[in-house]
Order: sequence, then C-alpha cells, then structure tokens
Amino acid sequence: MPLFWGTPNQKICRAIPQQCRTLFVLSVFLCPSLAHSSVFLGVSPGDSCLETYQMEVDRGAEAGLPLETMLEQELLAFEHNTPDLSEITWYQCGGDRISLVYYGAWFKNEVGQKRFFKNQKATLERKFGKPSFDAFDPGWVEKLVFWLDGKGDIEKKLPVVQWQPESGGVIMLQYSSLDVDGKAYGVTMSWEK
Repeated sequence: MPLFWGTPNQKICRAIPQQCRTLFVLSVFLCPSLAHSSVFLGVSPGDSCLETYQMEVDRGAEAGLPLETMLEQELLAFEHNTPDLSEITWYQCGGDRISLVYYGAWFKNEVGQKRFFKNQKATLERKFGKPSFDAFDPGWVEKLVFWLDGKGDIEKKLPVVQWQPESGGVIMLQYSSLDVDGKAYGVTMSWEK
C-alpha cells in the first residue's frame, strides 16, 4: 500500500500506525540534528514563565539564580552544557507570561554550527514562511544597496536572517562570534512580541 496518493496538490497520508512509528524512530536515530530542531525548545512568547522554568529544569538546564529572584527581575536564565554543545536560554517575563525568548547554541566546530543553523532556518521557514530579510540570500535590490554602501559582504558583517510573523513580533536567527564554555561556533535565535 503506498504511503501517499492523490493529486500533486492534495496528498493524503495512508500510512498505518506501525509505518509512522518506524519512520519517526528512523528519523530520530539517523538524523539527530533534526531531532533537536524544535524551535526555541518549543517555547513561544505568551507561554507561562513558571511552566517554562519547569521545562528547563526537567531537561537538565541549570538556573542562573533562584526562581524567586529571577521572577522579581522578570528574567529567567538557564545554561545547559554537554561535551559537544553549550546552550544558553533567556526568557523575559512580563507578569507571568514570556515576552522574549532568546536561545543560543555553541559547538566545538564549524560543521555542527552550520548544520544547526541550516536546520533551524529550514524549521523557521516551514513555520513562518519566507524571511523578511536574509543576509545570505538578499534580493537584487538589497545587493545593489549594500554594494553602493560598501557592504558587499553583508553576510559576514551581519550574519542574520529575520522573520516578521503575521501574529506580530520579530524572530532573528544569526551566527554568533562569542566563545561559550570553550566552544567558539555559535548560533543565536530570538523571538520577541
């Protein structure tokens, strides 16, 4: 039995549950970078600060300060380190809701950095559509403006991709030149509403 059939614009999944489980398990084991591609660890502006705190603690992240202090300062900060990956997350809290999500991931090598950036960009494009600005693929008008301003290599000076979702706010994905926990290859993302 085929997995999909229908017209090119109308694909219908006819997979049996066992096939779906098998595909999911294979994707997790064969593509571990995709398994970690949940945008912003699944947190969005508007989510509960307390639930986000608990999610971070449950995943093994270390809180920067005691919960009460972070809530008073309206900023939740976490760090999560493994030998291959260092992560930093910040959440700006207004009342009991998140208004800004900041996530950074640092790797030992450029290969991990570029793979992560590519996966996150693809995930963000699937979720929010085409970026409103992409320094790595500007349109011809932007290229001309950058060239006239003497900024022909904008992707090196400002390595950022930006989205402006219909629901409001700004999402940014960029390379980081910071060194975190001995790892010099970083990618940062922020989502503010």
